[in-house]
Amino acid sequence: MKGFTMKTLLGLLQDLELQDSSLPLVFETKEGEISPGYHVTELRHSTSKGIDCGGNTEVWQEAKLQLLDGRGGAHMSVGKFSHIVSKSLSVMPELEHVSLMVEFGHDNADLRLMSLSSPELRRNRVVISLGNRRAVCKPAEKAGFVVSGAERCCSSMTISAKTSACCSATKPHEDAGLCCA
Repeated sequence: MKGFTMKTLLGLLQDLELQDSSLPLVFETKEGEISPGYHVTELRHSTSKGIDCGGNTEVWQEAKLQLLDGRGGAHMSVGKFSHIVSKSLSVMPELEHVSLMVEFGHDNADLRLMSLSSPELRRNRVVISLGNRRAVCKPAEKAGFVVSGAERCCSSMTISAKTSACCSATKPHEDAGLCCA
């Protein structure tokens, strides 16, 4: 699977305009393809407000594309999917420029929030890979610490001993803005 980037609905639509509109559009996860006959069940725009482990609050907007796993038939064409997205953007233009995520679960179970790769032409089909999202420690990322999937945000391997004390269950660090209040 290719790398996953922050996508917007408008960006996805522009990427798809470069493809043959008659080709099937196939979404895939690491578990396999979304079944033919999948359905776009919802496009949603929301504003979220959150507080991270460093006590920092932020407000952001996001778009979610929900897909229902198919039960046979054919994969939707690039043109039909693009038409659905274009029509949705004409009704809800606020969907255009906010980060896009896909909600999906194989066999319509275990709905997950996933990121998208750019469309890729493979064997006369346009394929978009979906990747699992992961939890992140925003204060550690903002401070420039590299935190990979298996490491905890406050592990002594990734953050200095002074900073990792902020994550102690018994004694929080006085500079909680760096990590884990």
